Amino acid sequence: MTFTWMRRGAVVGLGFAGLLTLIVAGCGGDQGGADKAVVYPEQGVNIPTANNAGSTAGSAGGTSAAPAPAASTTATPSKSEPAAASGGWGTLKGQVVFEGNPPAPEDLVEKGKAPKDETYCAKDGPIKSERLVVDGASKGVKNVLVYIPKPTAVNEEAKSAATSKDFVFDQKGCVFEPHVVAFMNGGKLTLKSSDQVNHNVDAKLKANSIYNQILASGQSMVYSPNAGERTPCEVICDIHPWMKAYWLILDSPYFAVTDDKGNFEIKNVPSGAQKVVVWQEAVNKGFVTAPSGDEVNIKAGDTTTQNFKIDGSKVSAAK
Repeated sequence: MTFTWMRRGAVVGLGFAGLLTLIVAGCGGDQGGADKAVVYPEQGVNIPTANNAGSTAGSAGGTSAAPAPAASTTATPSKSEPAAASGGWGTLKGQVVFEGNPPAPEDLVEKGKAPKDETYCAKDGPIKSERLVVDGASKGVKNVLVYIPKPTAVNEEAKSAATSKDFVFDQKGCVFEPHVVAFMNGGKLTLKSSDQVNHNVDAKLKANSIYNQILASGQSMVYSPNAGERTPCEVICDIHPWMKAYWLILDSPYFAVTDDKGNFEIKNVPSGAQKVVVWQEAVNKGFVTAPSGDEVNIKAGDTTTQNFKIDGSKVSAAK
């Protein structure tokens, strides 16, 4: 089986039999060509070949390395100089805004009328739907997923930040908080309940085993996935049927969830053309962009601003 390693300005064919088996699974939807495995090395990392398998690293900053035996070693670029090796990294930022007049937020549960645990849930006020939250002044849309599922390279700092951050998924006021969470395969998600009643976290995962866990009041636990998911996955509480949220588990460290003004920022993105996916649950089929993403050209050493619009006519009715 032959895999192709893609680098800026060069393509090197590798013929390592059985080197890698790439299994792509998910929660539905077509990401377009997901079965065609293309392996992208990190920027600044030497590609192993028969000619440099025993190579030593060259000195940082592009200065000459010490002489090496001609037949056995080859100088390789240092990880400290990815910009020289592959064009560098940039920041992607922008805003997701709503075009048109958004519908008024729906009351999922009226005050004092919760069908379960009515003495606690919605006791002091109604529970509002978070399916589509639009800021009145800016028209920015909250809880939109913006991500790069197949980057052309991965920055080690971005990967370390994504896998080391402790993402928290709480149950508070009989509502999942946050409503949308993205995290990376290899990282962890801390589940907790700040409520005085029991809940359960029922995550409809596909690439990972379905996860369904009771959480008692004040309890917490850690969930660690073992695979990335192709699309966002629904999470519900079977005890309180109005409770719903979404998880996106990625093999890529490049993701963001928009804030209450619709703003997002993703750092250390590889420069050049990247496919950026935008997903929002109220949109028909979920995707604001093409399911495989829209191409955005990332500027090296700079910030690239790319805004996205949600067409109000493409928002589906609540189920």
